[in-house]
Amino acid sequence: MRPARAAATAGGVLVLALVLGLVPRMTRERRLAAVVAANTDVPVVQVATVGRAPASSTVTLPATLAPIETAAIYGRAPGYVGRTLVDIGARVRRGDLLALIEAPELDHQVDQAGATAAQARASLELARVELARWRSMAGDSAVTADELDQKRAAFDVATATLNSAEANWRELRQLQKYERVVAPFAGVITARNVSAGALVGTAGAVSSALPSGAGSAAGSLFQLARIDTIAVYATVPEDNAGAVRVGARAAVTVPALPGDTLRGVVARTANALDPAARTLLAEVDVANPTGTFLPNAYAQVELTLDHARSALQLPATALIIRDGPPQVLTVGADSAARYATVTIGRDHGTWVEVTGGLAEGASVVVNPPDGLQAGQRVSVRR
Repeated sequence: MRPARAAATAGGVLVLALVLGLVPRMTRERRLAAVVAANTDVPVVQVATVGRAPASSTVTLPATLAPIETAAIYGRAPGYVGRTLVDIGARVRRGDLLALIEAPELDHQVDQAGATAAQARASLELARVELARWRSMAGDSAVTADELDQKRAAFDVATATLNSAEANWRELRQLQKYERVVAPFAGVITARNVSAGALVGTAGAVSSALPSGAGSAAGSLFQLARIDTIAVYATVPEDNAGAVRVGARAAVTVPALPGDTLRGVVARTANALDPAARTLLAEVDVANPTGTFLPNAYAQVELTLDHARSALQLPATALIIRDGPPQVLTVGADSAARYATVTIGRDHGTWVEVTGGLAEGASVVVNPPDGLQAGQRVSVRR
């Protein structure tokens, strides 16, 4: 009896030990399975709320600097360049003398036209005296009416001849003034195409051009640019063209001059898109009193865009781009994820405008995980 009782006691102890070790292990396994199931069935996602985009935004575009005014200076009087008084880089004021043209033939033509006008003036005076005399004689019936009409016609012819001679004289004197080539406005000489002795034609063309004239208008004597104010030209994409307003603020930077920024406003736009590029040409005028910013330099302009109607916005990382139109994952009040097809407006880099498919205040998943099924419950983390 004792061996049997001892065996039973040992068996009971063994069973008790197995039970005490197995129950906690099973409990831990059930808890672990529950945690795994929770993490597997209800993924944690980060969401953002769809809101209104700001009423104004900025866009940075490549641009080109240009003088606010530029002119090719031509010679109008035919002759030879007698002397040039300016060179490239010279700053001139309005009316300053740039060059002198020697045109002796023109000077002689002016003298001749003056003499012709004086002759016509004397002829007119004689015709006036004769007409007065014949009118007096016609009162006494000493001359016929036909003779009086001839004197009246001679006076009219003399008057027309004088008017023609004086007009020709004025024309030549005006042309003679072009022997002095002057600056039409204040600025800087950017090109000099002639030296003393160069032949200048009536159409402004010169017989030869200097290397400093590279890039200037063909046949011009000088190239003059006004650079105290710089015009900055930028092409605005069609998506942003409607938000560019005349008078809007702009900041201009030149990569070659780091640290220097010019402030200006949009002076004007083309009010029409380029048919090939579908872009809007905009001009920003900025003050350049020191002349640091040089024409034709590459620049970047930051334009302030004024949106007439504020659109909805969402983070760009919320978009799901697949074969079809763009989609987003929305999370409703029931914590279920659903796909929504959206219409995208302007792309601002980190965020995009939404013009359709979403309502203001909707929650969208940021960086949506792969494999998330429509209707699947999620745990939201904002």
